[in-house]
Amino acid sequence: MSNILVFDIGGTFVKYAIVQAGKLGNVHKFKTPKTKEQFKQELVATLENVPCALSGVSISMPGVINPETGFALHGGSLRFIHKENLLTLFSSYFNLPVAVHNDAKAAIIGEMNEGQLRGIQNGAMIVLGTGVGGSIMLNRKVLSGTHQSAGELSLLKTSTDLEKADFLVARNGIHALLRPFAKAKQLDPEKLSGELFFEVLKQGDPDAISIMKRFTDSLAVQIWNLQATLDLDKIVIGGGISSQLLLLDYLQASMKKLVAPLLHLDSSFLESIQPVIELSSLGNNANLLGAYHHFKANHAK
Repeated sequence: MSNILVFDIGGTFVKYAIVQAGKLGNVHKFKTPKTKEQFKQELVATLENVPCALSGVSISMPGVINPETGFALHGGSLRFIHKENLLTLFSSYFNLPVAVHNDAKAAIIGEMNEGQLRGIQNGAMIVLGTGVGGSIMLNRKVLSGTHQSAGELSLLKTSTDLEKADFLVARNGIHALLRPFAKAKQLDPEKLSGELFFEVLKQGDPDAISIMKRFTDSLAVQIWNLQATLDLDKIVIGGGISSQLLLLDYLQASMKKLVAPLLHLDSSFLESIQPVIELSSLGNNANLLGAYHHFKANHAK
């Protein structure tokens, strides 16, 4: 099991690397194919260009996926995946031992083995990207749920207006930062990026500051609800945005605002219910490393 090819399939790009003797090699990427046939061609071509013998392939990808049986109810942003056995599919592509897992659950497996959740018993991960991913770990086990969709934080309701589709995916995906900023500055949102937004934020732009405060206020509410429900040791923020240290500063400020009405309570009680929040130490590599450790756990001999 010395050389494992790992893929992290996203809505925009597919990233891949070789894990050799437990070490992640250089990460490469290509645009996510739009059809199933293109998908097969790109993955097989990647395998054929690998310069070493492989022991297996492991895939992190969107969708509601049973990692044990391989059955996927759907593939999330991969619209061509629908009610399909992915272990059978990928085995036909690669003719090697394979493993597959939901991307957010792969991310938390990465953090459990090599990141902020090493040695932690109970934790959660919130993955901020185009959408909002999530995963929960209780007693060192990743929570799956009845339909393999436990931790699907993108569907958390964010208001009491029952006739409005105001879910967390709209409040805390990257577009919740870029679209209002583009509107405020009369810019094309398609030409903005998270990196550009945070650069302007660092410069003290008032519009960026206001938008960021709304973003982290929304996120703080859901983190508080997670903590109140599950009593976690730690909550990790992942995804591309987790590389921005300013995110944690604003999020901690939002948590202080949330806690302020409770400061009259006993301090020991407050200490027991406040969440510990950290940014991912693995960043965009969490999914790839999680895919590797998932493969290792399922094919250990």
